[in-house]
Amino acid sequence: MPTDPFRLELERLRELSDNAELIDLVERLISELEHDRREHRRRLDRITENLRSFDNRVLTIENSRLFRMLQRATAMVRVMKRRAPSLGKANSAEEERAYQLWVERETAKTPSRGAIAEAAARFTHKPVVSVLMHVDRAERRWLERAVASVRGQAWQDWELCICDDASPEPWVTAFLSEQADSDRRIRHVRSEKRMGPASSLNRAGILSSGSYIGLLHQHDTLSPLALFHVAEALQAKRHDLLYCDEDRIDESGARREPVFKPGWSPDLLTSSMYLGRFLVVSRDAMERAEWLRSGFDGGHLYDLALRLAERDASVRHLPKVLLHAGPISDDSAPRKRVLDDAVERRGWHAAVAQGMRPGTFQIRRKISSTPLVSIVICSKTPRLLAGCLQAIEHRTAYPVREVVVIEHRNGNAAAMDRLLARSHFVRVPYTGPFDFATMNNRGVQAANGEIIVLMNDDVEPLSADWLNELIAHAQRSETGVAGPRLLYPYGAIQHAGIAIGIMDGAGHPNRGGFETSAWPWSATTRNVSAVTGACMAVRRAVFEELGGLDTSFPVNYNDIDFCLRARRAGYEVIYEPAAVLRHYESGTRPRGTTWHERELFYERWGGVIQQGDPYYSPNLTRSSEDCSLFHG
Repeated sequence: MPTDPFRLELERLRELSDNAELIDLVERLISELEHDRREHRRRLDRITENLRSFDNRVLTIENSRLFRMLQRATAMVRVMKRRAPSLGKANSAEEERAYQLWVERETAKTPSRGAIAEAAARFTHKPVVSVLMHVDRAERRWLERAVASVRGQAWQDWELCICDDASPEPWVTAFLSEQADSDRRIRHVRSEKRMGPASSLNRAGILSSGSYIGLLHQHDTLSPLALFHVAEALQAKRHDLLYCDEDRIDESGARREPVFKPGWSPDLLTSSMYLGRFLVVSRDAMERAEWLRSGFDGGHLYDLALRLAERDASVRHLPKVLLHAGPISDDSAPRKRVLDDAVERRGWHAAVAQGMRPGTFQIRRKISSTPLVSIVICSKTPRLLAGCLQAIEHRTAYPVREVVVIEHRNGNAAAMDRLLARSHFVRVPYTGPFDFATMNNRGVQAANGEIIVLMNDDVEPLSADWLNELIAHAQRSETGVAGPRLLYPYGAIQHAGIAIGIMDGAGHPNRGGFETSAWPWSATTRNVSAVTGACMAVRRAVFEELGGLDTSFPVNYNDIDFCLRARRAGYEVIYEPAAVLRHYESGTRPRGTTWHERELFYERWGGVIQQGDPYYSPNLTRSSEDCSLFHG
């Protein structure tokens, strides 16, 4: 009885037709198709086998001692160049040239005004955007540029509402009156008494009628397509808050120092006002927030963003450079007052500390009670394990902990016994092939802790508070997984969160280097898609809820898969840079990724990979981890 669908159809045709010639023709066609299909299958199998063989050869090279030595030497040379003051200037100039080239290419891809007008005409929702501006001791050339940038918008449904906050310069009133006379969409009011930015913007808001409010600084300029892209983003959903990427513009009008931003990241917002200097907020959301608060001038936009975040606002990031920032003083003191107020308002048991970079902060959360923490370590190398255990003992302030060692006994039993014989560690012998997922799952089963920390034996704590920082995040009900900052022995970044869709399906932004001005988020607490299993903290309840690490990924991707499953279950994955450890990398496990694991990862998470990581910028490359600009 034939089982091939083609043959089944042929038998059906024989029953229905007495045209022998037609049946013979169909049978020949089916035979040819079957032959072609078998040949394509054989070719595909050969290609697959060749790729697997190539993968194995690459893995052999990557795990060779010579390759590791060359890789370390190359990395150290790169780091030395980045650290040298004279070469640092050259690197800065190189980054600047790269950005100028990127701007030229992006400009060349920009649609014409006619094409934009046609696209706008097809919009079903045509929001009026009321741009509010506070004018106070403005520099004339910058204010003129700011106003001109609004007047030059491709999106025509805007209004510009300005409050002159008792400016002493007589030209301001004359200039604003002239602008209002020449365009009915421009309105202005003058305060005879200085009110401050927040009250001044609220006063300008009284003049507005748009369904969306744009907050623009008097010295900043908008891209001509800024409001068009805002309106475009509002077609699918009426978001409460929108923000964009930005750069700086110098006296000559040249664009410099881009800052590309991740998608909506509540934890990053409590580390810095990463949303930037141009916010667009729905009028409904502004009304619910009761507009801007005057008690926090200088941090009024940050205050508004934090209060909106507390109301489960719908937030949309526009990954386009739509704002060109002009000169402005950058005083972080008002923002710290704003954040202190937010922490108190939210009832967090935490304190606000200065962050690792200027203008950033760290929320130092207090640990609830003193839960037992189980540090689960897989090891096949007694030498590495000894260094790891010693570092944990001497550089871990948190006292209520146990260490669970999964001993991969592959000819090293005597050395392992000598190291662990008189210890109080929980020992879990393992004799099979290296299987990171299975080994860690067994370690967790043997552990007693409420919080589990999976940790490689090639990792060593550098800061005494590392475990406290991870515990504080792991205890949060909304958090599934928390991971630390890992550094190479020569100081460069090894791990600062994982981005999906770069390299072999996932990669470490800035690995082997340092954070760049275009992607400056390695030193700030933030939400990420995944963290590395070289060191991750998770509540036991969450680990068990998710079924532990998936043993379909014995070596690679098991940590990323676990984090993605946690996110799918509604949990957040948090990267905490204040927890700092050294990572020798690939001391615990083999280097490289296998064909089977890579294919399975793409099969399971292909949709997520194709969408792109919400916490990584589409303006940056996917083909490497250096966060260089994408030239597509």
